[in-house]
This record gives sequence, C-alpha cells and structure tokens, in this order.
Amino acid sequence: MNSSTRLSPRSAPLRLILLSAALVVTACQGPAGPAGPQGPVGETGGVGGTGPAGSTGAMGQPGQNGQNGTNGQNGTNGMNGQQGPAGDAGLNGRDFRFSGPGLVVTVLDAGVVDGGAVVDVKLADSTGRALDRTGTITEGAVSLSFVLGYLEERSDGLPLQYVSYTKRNVTFDGGTFVQNSSESNGTWTELDLGTYRYQFSTPIAVGANAGKTHTLGLYATRTSQNVRYVDNTLFHFRPDGQPVTKVRDIVTDQACNSCHTRLEAHGGARREVGLCILCHTNTNDIDPESGNTFDFKKMIHNIHAGPKLESVDAGTQYVFVGFNNAVSNFSNVRYPGNLNACENCHTGTQGDRWKTNPSIQNCAGCHDRTWFTDTSPPPNWYLHLGGVRTDAQCNICHTTGSIAPIEDKHAAPNHDPRGVRVTANIISMPTTPPGTRPTVTFGVNVNGQPRDVLASRLSRLRFVFGGPNSDIARFTSETAETAADCAVLTDGGACLERLDAGVFRYRALNPMALTDTGSFTLGMEVCANNDAGVRYCAVNPVAAFAVTDATAVPRRKDVTLNQCNACHQNLAAHGGSRTNTEHCIVCHGGNLVENAVTPIDGGSVTAPAANFKDLVHRIHAQAEYPSPLNNCQKCHTATAYSLPLPSGLLPSRSEVRTCNLALPDGGASVPADGGLSCLPGAVAVTPVFEQPTSAACTGCHLSVAASAHAMLNTTASGLEACAVCHAAGRTAGVDTVHAVSP
Repeated sequence: MNSSTRLSPRSAPLRLILLSAALVVTACQGPAGPAGPQGPVGETGGVGGTGPAGSTGAMGQPGQNGQNGTNGQNGTNGMNGQQGPAGDAGLNGRDFRFSGPGLVVTVLDAGVVDGGAVVDVKLADSTGRALDRTGTITEGAVSLSFVLGYLEERSDGLPLQYVSYTKRNVTFDGGTFVQNSSESNGTWTELDLGTYRYQFSTPIAVGANAGKTHTLGLYATRTSQNVRYVDNTLFHFRPDGQPVTKVRDIVTDQACNSCHTRLEAHGGARREVGLCILCHTNTNDIDPESGNTFDFKKMIHNIHAGPKLESVDAGTQYVFVGFNNAVSNFSNVRYPGNLNACENCHTGTQGDRWKTNPSIQNCAGCHDRTWFTDTSPPPNWYLHLGGVRTDAQCNICHTTGSIAPIEDKHAAPNHDPRGVRVTANIISMPTTPPGTRPTVTFGVNVNGQPRDVLASRLSRLRFVFGGPNSDIARFTSETAETAADCAVLTDGGACLERLDAGVFRYRALNPMALTDTGSFTLGMEVCANNDAGVRYCAVNPVAAFAVTDATAVPRRKDVTLNQCNACHQNLAAHGGSRTNTEHCIVCHGGNLVENAVTPIDGGSVTAPAANFKDLVHRIHAQAEYPSPLNNCQKCHTATAYSLPLPSGLLPSRSEVRTCNLALPDGGASVPADGGLSCLPGAVAVTPVFEQPTSAACTGCHLSVAASAHAMLNTTASGLEACAVCHAAGRTAGVDTVHAVSP
C-alpha cells in the first residue's frame, strides 16, 4: 500500500475537534443577512493528495534501438574438457534445381593404377548443368557401362584390332564361350558436383602393352520426363604416360549415319563405331548358337551383303542369337547402294585400307563361300581362283598394278575410271500450247566431249512429257535414239535436227492434248555404251514448260536426289536409265497403277497405286529400311510433309482386277494350255481412289486400324479432316509424332 493513503495515529483527534466547533456555530446562528461583497482572493492552497490512477493510454511509437553491448568473455569449459580443433571443410552445397533434359558425359581422365583401371567422368544435361548420378537430386539416374581395351599393332606398326580387358563368359550346349563385353559393377566415388570416379572391377594387367593405345569406351543412358537420352564417349590414353600416336580410323559414324540417320545397336545405347570395334574384334568368340563370328569387319560386310551372300544363296540363313534368345536375321537386308563402292563406308583417315590391306577375313565378309585352306573345299564352297593362299599372299594379286587389283574389281559404275561419263542438259523448252507438238533443244557430252547423236547413236535417248505440274495426271514417252534426221525427213514425223556440236533439237511426234492446261514437265533419258557393251547413263535432266500458263511453273519439289543418294549413292531404276527423282515423278503420277498384277482364273486381285509417294513409302516401309521410318526429313524437303497438303492434288488410283469366266464372244477366259493367268480381254477393272493425305500416310501406316481411321476422316466427296489433328502444332501434329527421339 502507498504511504500517502494511510492515516497517522494523530490525525483522528484533530478531525473530532474541528467537527465539534462546526456544530456549536450552527446552533447559535440567526437568520441570514444579505450577502456581502466578495472578498479578496485567498492564497493558493497546498497541493492536494494524489487521486486514483486513470486508465492506460494508447502505446506510443517504439524508440530507436540502443547500441549493442560488447560480447562477454567465453566461460571456461566444464567437465567435457577443452574444445577440439576445427574439422575439414565439407563438400560444396548441391544446387541441382535447374538441371534439364539431355545427357552429356565427359571423360576427364583415365588410367591404370595398381593393376586396376580408373576413370573420372562429369555428368551434365544438354546445357552443361551438373547431374546427380543416382537420380536422387536430379530427375533420372544416369546408367553407365564401360569397355576397356588396347589396340594391337602389326610388326610394321600398322594399327590392327582391339584386345578387350572387359569380358564375359557365355554358356551354351555344355560349352563356355568368352565374349568381349562391358562392365558396370565397379566402385563409384563422388568427387564434386556432378563429377565422379569409377574404379573398374576387372583386374587390368598391362604388362608389355603399356606403350600401346588404350581406349576407354562408355555408353550411358538417362530418362527424364519420359524421354530416354543416350551418350557414347571414347577416351584414348597410354599407360606409360606418352602421347597417343596410333588409332584405328577406317569407318566413321558419318558414313554409317548417311543411311542410318543415327546408328543404334543393342537396344539403342551403342551409337558409335568406335565403341563397336572395342568389342567386335577377332579376339571375340563366335555366337555359339549360330556359329557366326562377331568380328566387326566380317560381320558388317555379311550384314550388308544379305541375300547376295553366297551362303544365303545356297540356303543358309545369316542370323545371330542375342539376349533372351532373340534372333536377328539379316538374310534379307538389301544394301541400297552398290556393294562394290567400298569408299562409301570406308571414309576414315585410314579408309583406303580396303584396297591396300586385303585379308581372307575381310574378303570373306562378302565372298563367304570362297575356300582358301586346301584344294578340297566343303560342299557349297568354291576354291579360290588363285588356289590356296594366306593373308600374307593377298597383296601379290590384289594391290594396285597387280593382275586383279581390288580397286578395279570394286569400282562402282559411277566411280569407275574406265567407265563412260555421260551428261545431258535441256537448253530450251519453249511454250507448247494445246494441240501443238513439243520441240526441245538439248546437248549431250560423253567423256567430256560433245556427242553427235545422229552420227554416233546413243544406246538410249528418250523424252517423257507429263503434267499438269499441279499434280501430274498423264504422260507420253517417245524413244528417239533412232529418230530420223530432220534434214532428210519428208513425212513430218519425229526427228532430230543438228544445231551445233553436241547440240540438237528434237521435234516430238505426239502433240499436246487439247485439254492440257497449266505447265508440264519434260524429262530426258540419255545412255551410252562402252566398247564392252556396258551401259552408262546421265542423271536425267528435267525442265518445266508452259502450256497455257504465261510462264512455266515447275512442279513442287518434295524430295531431292541428294537425299536419296545419301543411301543409294547413285539412284538408278529401270535398267539404270532413270536416275533422278524429278524425272521419276513425270511417269509415277496419281493415276499410275502397277501393271504386272493380273488375276488368276475366276479370282480378283488389287493392283496397287504406282503413284510416286505411294510406291516409295510402300517400298521403304516393307523393306529393311536402315533409318527410323518416322524421320520424314531424311527423304523430304523441310516442309514437304507438313499438313495440310497443297490444294489440287490427285487421289491415288489402285484397281481391283477380276478375271471373268466368260468372254463377251463366248470364248474361254483361260489360255488353251491350261495356265492360270487370265487373258487380257477377260479382265474387268474397278478403279479405287484414295485421297492424297490418306494415301501418303497409309503408305507406312499399313494396319487395318490406320486405314479405317483415314476413311472415317474423309467425306464421301473426298474432303479430308487430317489437318485438324495432324497439322503442325496440333494435338498429334506430324512435326511432333514424327520427331526422332534423342
């Protein structure tokens, strides 16, 4: 309690005296008189006592913080003893938040230490951001497998094949077979953000090979956002620490991928030739199930030769039995180029070894039933024409300048220095109105010299006129190698007119149709024979010419010859005289149907469309096509396959051909010899039309479901709704669904 509110012991008597005096005065007082004047102001009284506390007011604004006080001294440690020294610095923090798609594996270093191999690698996405190998912090664990081997050398230092350290044992039919392989069961150590060290589990005994090239090969995969990424990496080193001076560089990835787009094997994870040759060597055991060797040089030759192998021709299938007993049959693989053109694949810095370093194993890749061992070959084998020979003796006959040089025997027609070089060009093709006859001015050179096609006749000279160029509906073809000289012609027929050295004008026999409109295309076929009767042909020249257009409008170019020749090298069809895709299209228009399809007695058969797009799609979809079929840009120009297609295109025509049992004149429909082929006059033809987009797509999409889908999205009048879903940027755009996976 506050002392100001307590009463003292002496205050009570004083208050009683004052109260008594007041009572006395009140009792004796008379009536009140009038009020007197106000007296002067009295003196100010003393300060009264403190009143009761009021309610709490609103809180004021906080004041500024005062200065921090000084830290006090640390107290002394208690029973736990004095503080120990600071520990080592920890690993850098992991900030993987921004890692994205892709996979790039970089070998930082590799070597052999204490009988074991060690490799340091860095893992990153496509932009270089570090990846966590285990996939704990970044999406998608990275799986890596390693191959290690050394490059053997011939006594003169020529690089030969690899000898692999990493192997596996395969058991079959009671036997054990040693095969080169990879390993992935070694020890991992994290060195830094995205950087790791791998210690091989395979013991490595380098010994006397320390001075030879050692090559580490790895293949890695990572799946991110449901997309699988692959990377292959090679690293060359010498265990003695000296620079690498020997490599094996005969076949390159670029050469393989000119056809394959992206070389892939063993599930798609092996994509480099340099990785392939680490395992596929002559030190590798055979495939025990088939008995075929894995040696790269023989295996690859055999695969590409396919049905041309002597063994396959004799009835033996060329197969391998792989993982889970999966059988790979290469007996029907047809190499699209010329098997003689060794230089198409052998493009490395040592690529010419095909003609300078022959061996039995190399040659047996194609000549796989040629016998060299003794004079008694097994059944279906053929004794080498030069008799029994060894590798060391091959060069006696087969090097440059010898009696049978490889480069002469393996010269493709378009590369053969002894061949005939034929070129032709269309100099002018004037406007040709409906009902008039075309005239074309052209030139021909043979082996660089102008050719007088009247004095020295060609083995083939043909002119093909087709159109309209909006989409070719019809064509005419005229053979002119024996055409008359216009100077002596009297009947006004087709003829050749000499204008200059190697320059001629051809006057066609057939006029343009009265109904022709727009622009047409002229294509030429020009061939000449050498002294041995071998025919060599020019690349077909083509030219657009106006019919009713003011100026000639060329046909659209959806496919280029260079794209075809990436695989075919020297595209040639119909005996070699058709060598240009722009010429092929002049005949293979929307109305062309395959002729060599006839029904048998009483039956029906469908003759498919021979329209260029239908024909080529069908051929490549049904063949052992070496590239992903969804890679449209492999063959097409950049926008040629985009939807919607240009307007005015023709539907593709096919025909149902039925053999009638009775002819109109009552004769028999089958030949008198009892054969089953139908007589021409007895075939009833029912045309079937498929709209342009559907025809293009079902050339590869051959299922019944795909055909039904196309039909359901085409109206009775022929309008197609394909672009609604399949145009670029749409739900199932061709650009998306036909994109090649990474």
